[in-house]
Amino acid sequence: MEKIRLYRNMNEILHPSISKKNISNYSIVIDEDIFPVHIFYPKKVSNLDKVIIFIHGSEEITECDYYEVYKLISKNTDHVVISIEYEDMNYKDMYKRVYDTIDFLYKGLVRNNIDPKKITLMGDSTGCNIITGFNYLNKDLKIEKEVLFYPVLSMKYDKANYDSMVKNKDFNLGILTKLRNYYESINYEDDKLLKPLELKKYDKIPSTLIITGNIDSLKDEAKEYYDKLKGNNKYVELEFSAHGFLKKIDKEIEKEVFQEINDFLS
Repeated sequence: MEKIRLYRNMNEILHPSISKKNISNYSIVIDEDIFPVHIFYPKKVSNLDKVIIFIHGSEEITECDYYEVYKLISKNTDHVVISIEYEDMNYKDMYKRVYDTIDFLYKGLVRNNIDPKKITLMGDSTGCNIITGFNYLNKDLKIEKEVLFYPVLSMKYDKANYDSMVKNKDFNLGILTKLRNYYESINYEDDKLLKPLELKKYDKIPSTLIITGNIDSLKDEAKEYYDKLKGNNKYVELEFSAHGFLKKIDKEIEKEVFQEINDFLS
């Protein structure tokens, strides 16, 4: 079992005694609640001034080994990756938990002289829906950029609402059923938090890079969301890639993905 240390201060995260695996685990205490986070460090640790805060999706949907995903991202972007861990729970509690953790981490990083422009939100699948909910709630954190992998951007998956859901169903077996089960498990309601495609204003959303696959059942809703965004954003559609492609990424696709991300974050 991984050893989890009680968080003491942000300086310890930014200047750690790193294990051979370049991973540290902490439990942050906020208002007597415990928030586990995992920290993944790039190979070169002499200058840890670029940070990605990652919100993972539901493992039931993506089937990802997220430890491997975090290591992949840290290695290829030369960023510290802080993953926020949470359980599927009532969606209001889940969103508050993630919001409070992002708020805590962001403010701590800035107090420790990390440039806000070098703090990026990143997530995949249903984690992207949590990020878009965070954007809706956020009032004072100046998040500059976010990266969304194959985002889930709706909550209505009782039928195929987009062409890609019909055309690509054989490449994403059972995904609509999995999404319905997921939303039932978090006791969803008809709430704007869960419906970024129905917002009236998109001008306060950070610059966004959306990376999805051309055979993802959800790619059409990702493109619709991109088309509504304002400002400096980018949409990338990868060949031969379905929902959850990070779980087993082809080397050529990996190269393309991280070229896009590093260009976007530069």
